[in-house]
Amino acid sequence: MRTDPPRTGQTAGTAGETAERLLCLLREGAPQEEYENLLAGARGEAAGALRPLVDAALAVRAQLEERRRREAELAALYETAGDLSSLRDLEAVLRAIVRRVRQLMGTDAAYLMLNDDDRGDTYMRVTDGIRTDAFKQVRLAMGAGLGGLVAKTGVPYHTPDYLHDPRFDHTIDDVVGGEGVTAIQGVPLSLGDRVIGVLFAANRRARPFSPAEVALLVSLADHAAIAIENATLFQDVRRTVDELTEANAVIQAHSESIERAAALHERLTGIVLDGGGLADVADTLAEVLGGGLLVLDPRGRTMAAAGADPVVERARTEGALPESCPEARAVREARVLGSGTRSTRRVPAADGGSAACAAPVVAGGEVQGVLLLLCRRIGADDVRLLERAAMVTALLLLGERTLAEAEHRLRGEFLDDLLSSPHRDPEGLRRRAALMGIAHGRPHTVLAARSRDGAPRRRIADAAVPYAARHGGLAGEHHGEVVVLLPGDTDPGARARAVAEHLRRTLDAAVTVGAAAASAGLESIVEAHPDAVRCLDVLLALDRDGEGAAPDELGVYGLLLHQTGRDELRRFVRRTLGPVLDYDRRRGGHLAHTMTTYFACDTNLTRTAAELYIHVNTLYQRIDRITALLGPHWRHGDHGLQAHLAVKVHAMLSAATEPG
Repeated sequence: MRTDPPRTGQTAGTAGETAERLLCLLREGAPQEEYENLLAGARGEAAGALRPLVDAALAVRAQLEERRRREAELAALYETAGDLSSLRDLEAVLRAIVRRVRQLMGTDAAYLMLNDDDRGDTYMRVTDGIRTDAFKQVRLAMGAGLGGLVAKTGVPYHTPDYLHDPRFDHTIDDVVGGEGVTAIQGVPLSLGDRVIGVLFAANRRARPFSPAEVALLVSLADHAAIAIENATLFQDVRRTVDELTEANAVIQAHSESIERAAALHERLTGIVLDGGGLADVADTLAEVLGGGLLVLDPRGRTMAAAGADPVVERARTEGALPESCPEARAVREARVLGSGTRSTRRVPAADGGSAACAAPVVAGGEVQGVLLLLCRRIGADDVRLLERAAMVTALLLLGERTLAEAEHRLRGEFLDDLLSSPHRDPEGLRRRAALMGIAHGRPHTVLAARSRDGAPRRRIADAAVPYAARHGGLAGEHHGEVVVLLPGDTDPGARARAVAEHLRRTLDAAVTVGAAAASAGLESIVEAHPDAVRCLDVLLALDRDGEGAAPDELGVYGLLLHQTGRDELRRFVRRTLGPVLDYDRRRGGHLAHTMTTYFACDTNLTRTAAELYIHVNTLYQRIDRITALLGPHWRHGDHGLQAHLAVKVHAMLSAATEPG
């Protein structure tokens, strides 16, 4: 029950009653005014006796209020410590600290700065109640301003009016004034002897901070420093765990990749050791990589195919990768780059299509082909496996090429021995022919090939050998040209044209082929060879490069070659064209060539001049010179026929003596 103070004019009662009333006021936590009213109601001696009791009661009341305040602060600190210890995210911890400082201190703002050891200053990290961006982005040198001084010394500082306090280095007064902050209190955030930052409480009016408020902020700073350290450690641990988890995933993926590569390598090695071929490699890769696989030669033709991809099916059907498809470009680039760095080429998947990856097959420093993988998704591991498979494919192709070269060399040596020395060991030649599948009693066609279009003899031989092998024959080099021997009595002219077309497509160059039929027996092959060579010479003399023919298809030139020896033909040329040839030899002239072009243009002077790229007056001068050397009738009648035939035979004989 509340005790009402005595009214004016009434006596204060006995001392016991007064003491009881004071205890009631203390118990109820009455304000100081109640005590003053009780004292004001006393009179005379009673008032003098009551004053000590009231003063004692007020002292007890102040102690009780201080205890309650401390109990509230301790409870708040305990609650704050519990809240901060439950947080693991550093950002959340920092924001919780400044928010709790502002609540407990009852200030207009609170903020926290952290030290930057790398830059040697302290910077604003988080704020609560701050309005301006400039204040939120403040950086202070060590010792500058109140915050810099606290960060440098590790000693708390507070001021009721910062802008007018001479103790501080006023480097950011414009920022502080713009925010409107006046009273500032700052205490260090310390871990042992190390200051990691500064915790602030601030008001926008001038007022001092009591020692109790300073002590409260110091206590909050101590808890905050520990919470920051714990959150930082937890963040480091979590980051380390994440890094370890990521590293473990990488190691696991790498381990799986190694196991996958080892399994593929074991299967591919088994293919090589068991004598498997490109088709086995393609099937294995298509199964392991889960897509379509093409093995292409350097010209983009299909050597092996596996899988059900539409591009694979088309390449299998057409025998080559279509140039119009996007994958063809990757194949071309991989083929050009060869064994250089990053030579593997990838094509991203189009809508509803497959991604592609082309890896060159390199052996002996030369690109032997390309592996083309097609599937929905191609990862880095798939690329590495494809490149490893390309190495195994190179070994297979190198082995096949080495074996083929050995076989071709033996066949070429036999052919060269047969044509060079047919009588040295006839019985031995027949045995070798039988071992190579050449039937002694079967007819054959002998073909001679040469190019004036830049294709070396060795390349012509390399292209002719597999063609001859597919048709059951032989091919090799002999005395400057490539010789091909094919079994059967097929029309020699048709065979010559077929071989010329094959070589043109393979080498992308004009290769001329002469052919002659050989009846049964090795002797007939030897006898037919000169006819094939003479037929080749005539084709070249007639400027029929890239064609194929047999002697009976050359008309009068074939008849001349067949019926007349070369010495007699040379004497005929000499009798007919001797003065012209001598003139060209002495003067370095072009009269013989002019005659050849003149007859080829049907004796038309205008066409002849255009063909020779000379002025018609220059042609007249040459014609006059030829007339002076051969006489006036060389262009007419039988003389004209003989001159025409002589220049053709001269060109033919000259072509026969040129190196192949």
